[in-house]
Amino acid sequence: MKFILTIYVCSFIEFDCMKGQKVAEFDSWNQCLIAAHNESINLITSIPPDLVESKRLATQYTCTPTKGAPA
Repeated sequence: MKFILTIYVCSFIEFDCMKGQKVAEFDSWNQCLIAAHNESINLITSIPPDLVESKRLATQYTCTPTKGAPA
């Protein structure tokens, strides 16, 4: 089964998330989960810290089974 990783940047002040960014497809849930955390770190550290603080930004992710794959 394959999984597609999508990451969202969300504001805990505005209670809103930006459009999700599809990152990659993985062969297992475990690989997708690990990549989600690593990509989240890369994404948040690429945003100016003052913006992360002022908007209380964080990431949210999904690892979605590809169509036709059993859940």
